[in-house]
Amino acid sequence: MSNTEAELKLRLADPTCLNTLLNSSVLKELSTQPVYKQLLDTTYYDTPDQRLLKSRLSYRLRLADSKWTATVKADGTSDGGLHQRAEYNMDVATPLPTLMPFMLTDIGARLTAAVGEMPLEPIFRTRFERHILNLTAPDGSKIELALDDGEILAGDKQQKLLELELELKAGQPQALIWLGAALAEEFPLLPEQDSKLYRAAMLSGIADGLGQDNALPSPLKKSSGSRPAHQVLGQMIIYNLHAIIRAQQAYLINPDGIEEVHDFRVAFRRLRALVQLVKPLLPNEEYTAWQTKLTTWSYKLAQVRDLDVFSLTWNEITCAVTTILPHQASKPALTALIADKCQSARANLYTEIATGQCTPVLLGLWSFIENCPAQAATEPQPTCKKFVLERLTYWLARFLKQGDELDINDLSAAHELRIASKRLRYTLESLAPILPDNTRLLAKRLEQLQDLLGQIQDTAFTPQLLQELVKASASRLTHHDAGLITGWQLARATAAMESWDTAWAKVKKAAAKAKKLKTLENTDSNKRSPEL
Repeated sequence: MSNTEAELKLRLADPTCLNTLLNSSVLKELSTQPVYKQLLDTTYYDTPDQRLLKSRLSYRLRLADSKWTATVKADGTSDGGLHQRAEYNMDVATPLPTLMPFMLTDIGARLTAAVGEMPLEPIFRTRFERHILNLTAPDGSKIELALDDGEILAGDKQQKLLELELELKAGQPQALIWLGAALAEEFPLLPEQDSKLYRAAMLSGIADGLGQDNALPSPLKKSSGSRPAHQVLGQMIIYNLHAIIRAQQAYLINPDGIEEVHDFRVAFRRLRALVQLVKPLLPNEEYTAWQTKLTTWSYKLAQVRDLDVFSLTWNEITCAVTTILPHQASKPALTALIADKCQSARANLYTEIATGQCTPVLLGLWSFIENCPAQAATEPQPTCKKFVLERLTYWLARFLKQGDELDINDLSAAHELRIASKRLRYTLESLAPILPDNTRLLAKRLEQLQDLLGQIQDTAFTPQLLQELVKASASRLTHHDAGLITGWQLARATAAMESWDTAWAKVKKAAAKAKKLKTLENTDSNKRSPEL
């Protein structure tokens, strides 16, 4: 038997919550029978040179309730923890690996081509107790909840397994996201991008060269411009939510990685910009609530990122001083203080992320957007391209006015302009397939402007941080180091200010070349309300 499996995988961050979760009020309301348990012992097989895995296939034998089942899975996608793949299950009499039961299925020829005459041998195992609940969602969808508590075994290595799987038995995949969001409101859950198979391959050391489940490509194509705006842009918001969840998992693997924090933060900023673009298509109260939640998490990531940048700048200064004045080289007093500050901020952020505190926002917004099109107004909706060009025209006109009026010595105003440039740039990049080619130059110029304004903004971030660090130190050398970094950043900011006129002129020139935006600006923008 074959079918396309769709399941949302969520990691349970706290094992003490297992029984509480299974007895939660939301599950009691949806359950059609009591929880029942199975002991599952599964062995995965492949050829000695992993031909199945390299062909994006898997073969396993599972013992459950004294019965053996052979399963083949093929290909698969993973987006935000939602896994979809073809699955073939066959009851077998003995625990001997054989492909024969699958030869009459449509996967048989592919299995034969992959394996050839090579033998199948065990490569790793999973062993866990599965707690199962059959549920009916409010929309009528049938869901099997499986909470797996056990371990992955690969040779002499093992890894704890504590995972919630919400598998769709009938109905709509949106029901899985809704239920995952509801459970994440109460319990420490994290979307799991990787299958048990891939995690076992990683543990056994044979994952090199093997592909993880593919992420679906961007839903935005050139042809998308003629489709209804609320449909296309809703899909793009969900696509960006998936990008955040991937970035979150990469961060949790390496929480001390500067690039991982940066990528995580940028993913949030891109989503915030897109949600802001779509504001007129969303109920105002819900829009405000979701944007507030996204902003809160973006700010948490910004705090760590700003400290990382500050630390990198300090390292740059100390290296330069050592090179220029080697006879004065000594361990700077600020170094340990900055390291402690960074470590403390990182630890706080990691605790919040690792305990699933961000998950209700990500899954909740995903569920909201999935169901939002049904709430769209009944009157004819604008096409995606028309809506996007009108929105960007309005944004661009306000941005250009803001920049023309800027006093570059006003750090607060410069910061606001930088935020506006990021919002505009990230939106142009996200929606590039349906925008005129000449907007790519504008996005490039906005990125350059963003870097320049960042150098100026550093002088606003530094004083308060230095005040905290100096207070925490008993060494007078800290004052010397504080003066050193302040002078360094002031010099960079001064150079950036001197480049302001040139950089702004390039932005305006690039904006003038975005003719379709300019045309709409001349005809429509003055008719649009500030709400747009």
